[in-house]
Amino acid sequence: MKRSGTTFLLMIGILLATASCGYRVASRNRLDQRIQSIHVLPFENETSTFRVEQILTRAVIHGFVRKSGFEVAADPARADAVFQGVVSRVTANPVIFGQETFGSTFLVTLDAKVEVKERSSGEVLFQNDRYIFREQYVINVDVENFFSELNPALERIAEDFASSVVAAILEQF
Repeated sequence: MKRSGTTFLLMIGILLATASCGYRVASRNRLDQRIQSIHVLPFENETSTFRVEQILTRAVIHGFVRKSGFEVAADPARADAVFQGVVSRVTANPVIFGQETFGSTFLVTLDAKVEVKERSSGEVLFQNDRYIFREQYVINVDVENFFSELNPALERIAEDFASSVVAAILEQF
């Protein structure tokens, strides 16, 4: 009985010691102190996908607002850093086929170049010339409604892409 009481107290001690291990959200630990605000330039679109640059730009702005401690500045002159991106490829390849041999689940691949520079010095803080984002998405299997669902699918893809890019940038700082 005494041995189990000692073991119990030891376990409680270990739990209390690890409960205050200093864990914090990564963006709070690693933010460069020079960077308090960021301006997001509109993406350049090198693809034939209509409006993808607008959708990605909006999603990245929302990603920075939701996930970072940065203020998103509308005026680049008021920002400490500037984000810019170029989307070079968007593809959707069927992975799972529906009953009428039309794809129901697609592997969407988005290639982009992303960069964050300190505005005043021009120093590159983050750069990835081949940022590749891949994810599977279920898209309407009805051929007649496929194209009407393409824009909402792009919105979902953009949100996931932006979340991934912002997380990678915050991890770097």
